[in-house]
Amino acid sequence: MSFAVATLAVVGLFAIFMDTALRHSFESEDAIVMEAQANALAQRGATRKLQEGDQERRPEKADWRLLDGQGHVLAQSAGMGKLPTLPWPSMARTPMEIQATTGETFSILVRAIPQGTLQLAMDRSHEQSLVAGFRRTLGVAIGLAALLAALLGRFVAQRGLRPLRLIATEAADIDPSCLGRRLNGEHFPEELEDLVEKINGTLARLQEAFDRLGRMASELAHELRTPLQNLRAEVEAIVLGPADTKASQDALGSVLEECDRLARLIEQMLFLARSEDPSIAIERKPVVLSSLFQSVVDFFEAEADEAHVRFHAEAVPELEINGDEPLLNRALHNLAANALRHTPQGGTIVVGAKSGASGVLLFIRDSGPGLPPDVMARLGERWVRGSDARGPGLGLGLAIVQGIAQLHGGNLQAENQSGGGAEVGIWLPG
Repeated sequence: MSFAVATLAVVGLFAIFMDTALRHSFESEDAIVMEAQANALAQRGATRKLQEGDQERRPEKADWRLLDGQGHVLAQSAGMGKLPTLPWPSMARTPMEIQATTGETFSILVRAIPQGTLQLAMDRSHEQSLVAGFRRTLGVAIGLAALLAALLGRFVAQRGLRPLRLIATEAADIDPSCLGRRLNGEHFPEELEDLVEKINGTLARLQEAFDRLGRMASELAHELRTPLQNLRAEVEAIVLGPADTKASQDALGSVLEECDRLARLIEQMLFLARSEDPSIAIERKPVVLSSLFQSVVDFFEAEADEAHVRFHAEAVPELEINGDEPLLNRALHNLAANALRHTPQGGTIVVGAKSGASGVLLFIRDSGPGLPPDVMARLGERWVRGSDARGPGLGLGLAIVQGIAQLHGGNLQAENQSGGGAEVGIWLPG
């Protein structure tokens, strides 16, 4: 429909231009004829007898009349007396258009010559009939053109939108049970290749998200099964066992520990879910690294002393970064907790920073056995724990650190030291 309207508008403008050009051409041609005829009559004084062939009104010539000073007719063409009454002006040096009492249109010219006043009148009825016929023909042509444009537009639109309907049909057949399907770009024209690639990319991201969600649900169910079984066993022991106050208190203590573990698990999973939300925005402020590192050392000082591990901050210049200090503090706490679990007695843990042209690396370096290959290969994934890990960890610490790094536009990095131990940190750009 819009194509037909646009075509009608273009053809209509062209028709208006042609109509205007045709009328202007007629008017210009009549003006030239009347000017030439007036000049010829003025030169001969309009007194010479007309030839017999000039006595009739002819559409290509003007009828004329010569008047004296009192308005008496001195001479005139044969057709002048047959003209209807015209409202003659006193003077019209250039042709002007007037309407006779009968409704006909004339071009008239009035000039003063030495012999008197010369009046010329040319009938425009023939030209107006031609223009009217041209307008009727043009109107019919415009109507047919609009109808043809509408039909052709519909045909072209249906043919052009056929690939899009095919894309919609194929995309509608893709559901969660077959997210691995992709649109075949060979079935569509080159103009739609980019669209097909974008749709396939979206499907790939959806499949990845569904797979990740399925894995997380399976892993979460596996992790929840153990504490729930422990809770059930402890509660059954209290209900079915002898009324021993000491045993009951120990069992309730175990129940509380399992409840704490479940609460910690839920809190960490919620944090991971929030960190993967692309709409989450962090509050960036200047962070002094020396103060941040010292707070981490102070927090773990007692635990490190108990484990007979030396924990200190590496000297750094007065370096500031823009970031969310609570999140960065949590990331370093997770890294420090992992290092304490893997560092033997008499070992050392260092928190520090490495500054480069592209960004800053905040790291925790320990003197433990280093990261095993299976952990290094799955760095940042959930539920990953080394075989020598000690303590009540859930395997989510590095995943949380990875999420915090991604919120800052960075990533998690780790490497084993040549002399033993591992260095794990987050790289922050800028």
